[in-house]
Amino acid sequence: MAWYWIVLVCVCGFCLLYTLLCYIVAVKVLNKATTPKAHTEEEARAMQASAEKMDFDEYDNVWKREPFEVDGVHGKVRGEFVPNSANDGKLRRKVAVISHGHSWNRINSVKYAKIFYDNGYDVVLYDHAYFGQSDGKFTTLGYYEHKDLSAVIDAVLGRFGKNAFVVLHGESMGAATVLGVLADRNDIGAVVADCGFSRTMAYYREVCLQSVHLPGFPIVDFANVMSKRKFGYDFTKYNPIDAVAASDVPICFIHGSADKFIFPHNSEDMYKVSDNPLSELHIVPGAGHARSHMVAPEAYRQIVTAFLRKVENAEKID
Repeated sequence: MAWYWIVLVCVCGFCLLYTLLCYIVAVKVLNKATTPKAHTEEEARAMQASAEKMDFDEYDNVWKREPFEVDGVHGKVRGEFVPNSANDGKLRRKVAVISHGHSWNRINSVKYAKIFYDNGYDVVLYDHAYFGQSDGKFTTLGYYEHKDLSAVIDAVLGRFGKNAFVVLHGESMGAATVLGVLADRNDIGAVVADCGFSRTMAYYREVCLQSVHLPGFPIVDFANVMSKRKFGYDFTKYNPIDAVAASDVPICFIHGSADKFIFPHNSEDMYKVSDNPLSELHIVPGAGHARSHMVAPEAYRQIVTAFLRKVENAEKID
């Protein structure tokens, strides 16, 4: 056999093996993203108590929590309304809806909810589809979740009044969710987006490179084909940065400088396209992914509180 035929066979064999490897990795990437291990409420409590030194006494014994459920895209989405007596008698109530991150549940949002509650807000905690007490057999990093969030917001307005001043807070996947819903609604007062990604496809490519040390192409492209067929979830169709660019809602972006999972440039890029002059960007030194509050809890509280005061003053909210 001539040498060039040997080379051709070797090249074809290598390409075939590499394609097979990419397909196997794509399956793993998709499964980890859409059907991850969902932490229990007990695990969320233990993690918060350990890493965040979180005390749940106020959540358990003081807050008057009201369970609710709404019809989501793939079943019931469940959560809790927490009315705040500081809002009683006001013509326009202040309400914060907290959106948790990937693999966790609403218990992981209590630390953020306390900031809003202490600032006089009614608080709404809920579980994304697939997590916590909500229905669902998979998750999609905001693609379907932002539609579920819109249903939650409708329920919030029904409970607290159509003219409520609604502020959204999201962490990681939750940030991508609260930003994405801006494309569908014009009744959001402000958003706090903590370590969200700007574009789904780019996010998957970066995760692929960081986690398996292989280029995103064609792994992520294979994963997207499988995702569309299995879940109707198209990575290319959900990009929070587009919703930000089309919205005039003030947004407070927060991101850890040491985040190697969703890099800080995601928040930086979205901040650049936000048209509202009240929007802010805060990079927390030394904080990894979804660790800004853990690394600098008092600074985090001050950032959110100052932002709320600013947007409330602009809207003349008492």
